[in-house]
Amino acid sequence: MNRIFATLMALALVAVTQTAVHASHGGKVRQPLTSTGVDPDASGLARLALKGASVGQFQVQVHKLDRKATFQVIVDGVHVADLVTNGGGGGKVRFRSRPRGHDLALGFDPRGKTIVLRSAAGDDVLVLDFPENQPGQPADVVCCIRDDRGPECEDRTADECAAQGGTVAVGATSCLPNPCENAPPVGADIVCCIPDDSGPECEDRTQAECMAQGGTVVQGTSCDPNPCAPAPPAQGDAVCCLPDNGGDGAAECEDRTAAACTAAGGTVSDATSCNPDPCNAVPPADQDIACCIPDDRGPECEDRTPEECAAQGGTPAASGTCNPDPCGAAAVSAPYYGTGGDDGGHGGSGRGGRGGSDG
Repeated sequence: MNRIFATLMALALVAVTQTAVHASHGGKVRQPLTSTGVDPDASGLARLALKGASVGQFQVQVHKLDRKATFQVIVDGVHVADLVTNGGGGGKVRFRSRPRGHDLALGFDPRGKTIVLRSAAGDDVLVLDFPENQPGQPADVVCCIRDDRGPECEDRTADECAAQGGTVAVGATSCLPNPCENAPPVGADIVCCIPDDSGPECEDRTQAECMAQGGTVVQGTSCDPNPCAPAPPAQGDAVCCLPDNGGDGAAECEDRTAAACTAAGGTVSDATSCNPDPCNAVPPADQDIACCIPDDRGPECEDRTPEECAAQGGTPAASGTCNPDPCGAAAVSAPYYGTGGDDGGHGGSGRGGRGGSDG
């Protein structure tokens, strides 16, 4: 009897542990949006609330922006929505995995992405690097598990996924939005913004196909005009020196807008390129100068750094080289006796006077 009880308790403990692990899919993350300085008074907050791996909402709320103005909400370079401020300069836009009312479809996972609020003039007003905060273990995969209400997306290890009769969603990196085949669409009209070197491309895809290609689902009726491309920024990319993720490594050089650089804790460099790396350049050693060092036989010229020259009681020479010698006696200015004409006339006059008198 005791063995049966112990076995049941052990199984219950395992079940509770697994439930606790997978319950971590829920939770809330709140992060402030940082003003880029374009509008110093502007502020905002981004909130992600998850009820499950593929069920949740994401909201962007702003304050003290231009009144009754339209701003683009850009997630990882994709224009996902427009936010219109009210008469007080405030406003919000909300995305849900199951939209209702004025909600927009949550067709992206904001975790680990850069969130930008851009004005109609192309100025990035508010920015945020939303934390990764991915739940589950690093070995987890995106698993589609059959359910009476349709395929459910969960983060599982490959073994857990197979044991529950699930299939791995190949290419998908998140359960937001649901990447499983035949999953309910996040909106009536779906277009997919697929990342590309020249900017996000708009394609007609199923939700599962879009997720498999690393795309973002946006609400729209057509790819013409392209709903994915945000307004071009008012400023071009700058060379940005970003701190190492671990905090103890070399700085990383990346091309970012000045606003995005500042938001990520970076420093804008005066360099025009990351090649050669301006963030970890070895400072040049002090160059030698011609230094006049005092000596019993007279000042000697030696090549020294400015610090070495001063430490040896020397003085920097007027020229940058010791050849010809700028410190020797020949270079020392002779005492001033007046001009040659004045001295000769005066001496001659004196001597001439005395000679005349003698004669």
